[in-house]
Amino acid sequence: MPPIYDPSNPSGPHERRRAFRLLFFCLMATGIGNSMLFAILPPLARDLGVAEAWVGAIYTTSALLFLFMSPVWGALSDRYGRRPLIMFGLSCFALSTLIFAAAAWAGESGLAPPLIAIFAMAVSRTLFGALGSATNPAAQAYVADRTSPAERTEALAGLTAAFGMGAILGPALAAAFVERIGVAPFMIAIAVIVGSSAVAVRVMLPEKTPPKQQSRPINPIRQFAFALDKRLAPFVIYGAGFWIIQASSLTVIGFFLMNRLDLTPEQGLQFSGVALMAGAGALIFAQLVVIPALKASPRVLMGLGAGMAALGNIEMLFAANYAAIVFGYIMLSFGFGLARSGFTGGSSLAVSPEEQGRAAGVTTATAGLGFAIAPVSALYLFQTFGDIVPYMANAILSVVLVALAFFHPRIRSASEVAQVTPEPRSPV
Repeated sequence: MPPIYDPSNPSGPHERRRAFRLLFFCLMATGIGNSMLFAILPPLARDLGVAEAWVGAIYTTSALLFLFMSPVWGALSDRYGRRPLIMFGLSCFALSTLIFAAAAWAGESGLAPPLIAIFAMAVSRTLFGALGSATNPAAQAYVADRTSPAERTEALAGLTAAFGMGAILGPALAAAFVERIGVAPFMIAIAVIVGSSAVAVRVMLPEKTPPKQQSRPINPIRQFAFALDKRLAPFVIYGAGFWIIQASSLTVIGFFLMNRLDLTPEQGLQFSGVALMAGAGALIFAQLVVIPALKASPRVLMGLGAGMAALGNIEMLFAANYAAIVFGYIMLSFGFGLARSGFTGGSSLAVSPEEQGRAAGVTTATAGLGFAIAPVSALYLFQTFGDIVPYMANAILSVVLVALAFFHPRIRSASEVAQVTPEPRSPV
């Protein structure tokens, strides 16, 4: 029989550290699997002779299902526990990566026409969006279960930094190994790593949070209604806006570099890999170094993050060389590191312990909304109006988010909760 859940002392310090390290590794592995696509897909699409819009369609297809299913998986983790959902999401991610590898191999080898290969890649990302999306909300809720309000923003920053560290390694590994071994073998190796993470969670992750007995049905409509809860709504709006900015910049950066610097697809892979790695490094620095040092409230992190993103996007408008483009992308990514930890921590602080899974699912779904809207819209602006137009739109949206962070009363009230000193914990 599982122990009674006690929010003031959910687990011992040693057990929590071990569990959080394991989750860090798992999310880093999924971050590698995700971020490598932003380095691989633009050159692969040009090599296959496929228009940029089809790349946007792959991102959007996955993102729509990620958007609809993340709240469901978060609520299911409240009902059935965190560990089963984390394992399930990792396993489905590994399977989707294997399917993508097969599609890329078929397209490159000429066994399938380019559009058929792209369609198969979209199917694989659909599998990830629908089922692989279970991992993030369950992992976020796992951490929230085991931290006090004063600790939570920093703890969740460490967790989201894992995905960012994967975002560093993904493009770097892609740039280093794809030309040597090919796209398909590289992606198979990533699938093996992610699948091994699922096994490690089953064997090593302690699960002491008893499932919550709930009578309400689990369906996307009911879970999305939770996003309109007045406690969560400003964080959801802010998160969706920032994910649109982030998804737009990730989608466009490879094509932007090839246009501005007149690069070949092979050069585009190398240059975009370095830029993505630099941006991910800035995100990690923000989450693992700056946030623990600042001890700032979610409101401050959200305001500073949006301000830095505005500056980064403005820099991209005037960037005249590769160094300037990378610098602008670093500022944008640094701002995202601050902002993501701010709205994730703020939304967790705004709800009760029994609602952590639902809140995590809703805030995770903002990533799906961003990637549902941004890839197609950003690439449309890029192709139709010019390569700097997506960054102009991002800069304007960033300024709007600065105002939301500093002036919305609900964001202010969650920040006040974060400053409450936790009561002493008894040792376990």
